[in-house]
Amino acid sequence: MLAIPWYFASILKAPGALGIMYTLTLCGSVIWGIYAGTLIDKYPRKNIFIWFSFIGGSLLLLASVWGYVLGSVPIFMIIAVFAATWYYNNIYFPTMYAFAQEVCEAKDYGRVNSFIEIQSQAINILSGGAAAMLLQGIDINSLHIAGLTIPFHLHITPWSLSSIFLTDGITYFIAILLISQIKYTPHTEKHHETGSILDRLKTGRNFLREHPTLLIFGVSSLSIFVVVLTHVILLMPLYVKNHLNQSAGAYALMDVYYGIGALLAGVWIRRLFRKTTTVKAILLFMMVTIVLLLVCSFTKSVAIFFGFSFILGSVNAGTRVLRITYLFHHVPNQVIGRVNSALNVLSVLCRILLSSIFSFAFFLKGDNIVWAYFFSAIFILINFLLMLSRYSSLTENYKEPGISTAEQIS
Repeated sequence: MLAIPWYFASILKAPGALGIMYTLTLCGSVIWGIYAGTLIDKYPRKNIFIWFSFIGGSLLLLASVWGYVLGSVPIFMIIAVFAATWYYNNIYFPTMYAFAQEVCEAKDYGRVNSFIEIQSQAINILSGGAAAMLLQGIDINSLHIAGLTIPFHLHITPWSLSSIFLTDGITYFIAILLISQIKYTPHTEKHHETGSILDRLKTGRNFLREHPTLLIFGVSSLSIFVVVLTHVILLMPLYVKNHLNQSAGAYALMDVYYGIGALLAGVWIRRLFRKTTTVKAILLFMMVTIVLLLVCSFTKSVAIFFGFSFILGSVNAGTRVLRITYLFHHVPNQVIGRVNSALNVLSVLCRILLSSIFSFAFFLKGDNIVWAYFFSAIFILINFLLMLSRYSSLTENYKEPGISTAEQIS
């Protein structure tokens, strides 16, 4: 997913096509996301992991073979891989959280979500470092440490998309082998639903209709995530290339710094905010993100952008851990898949809006991409005010275990 945006922005020099591809993929996510929620709540979550890993891995291997035969991967296959990976993520993350809630006791929700975040971001750091090598290549003849020059030869030529797709496809099948070995005992009661897709969709809709404040929390708390995805897929390649005038290596290293920040957030987030309500902590993270985006809008420093990536990783991961734990406590496992999918669909609509705006020719010229970061800050500010307007209802009607009533309403 790092290789494809950079391929469009730098190799093909078609950032406009990247924006169109991203927006059209998001449009398809609206329909798919709604349907995915019904699958998550109807079928065993473990089976969903296995079958969709098989589909995703097979498509990647097909694209890789096609590229080796033709000499390069056709554009339509690159788009297909991008869209399929995106749709896989649309069902993977809601399924993972629904599975975690199903197999864990309520007292362990926060700890388990932190563990999930830690392992996810550890892999993100490794994949970001690997992406830097695959996209840019490495040519090192010596290491310079404390004034000493140590002979060290390492040469890695940049990989083709065919090779990247091949490696990625193989990991899907490794995942299938690992997931098939999982054994567990559910800790939540799950009823088998036999109704039609429409009936199952109505069940999820009715739950959110009965809990409008929870709906506002779910959507507003996703605003950081919406901006992060738009930033990584659409904005960052242009910001690095046009504004910072940096290479693919710097682009991939941004992901490493982001992953390190997110990894550390998984470690300290619960300890740091154990006496603070989730709503208050997320509001704080939203304010931090607004400041970060505004700083990026008015600076042209690689070091500052590395720092931006690190802190953005922390606040996004911290928000995700707190947000999912909060929903676990207030949404039954029987409908968690549909509720999460419905919230994700609403976040997709927000991403469609942002990506459509940021695909205008104005943002693609020179370093005008900085204005996209300014407008992203405005977007989060709107959601900040929306959540703040429901602060009392969120803290009084949806109390959190382990936090006193006085602390929740303060």
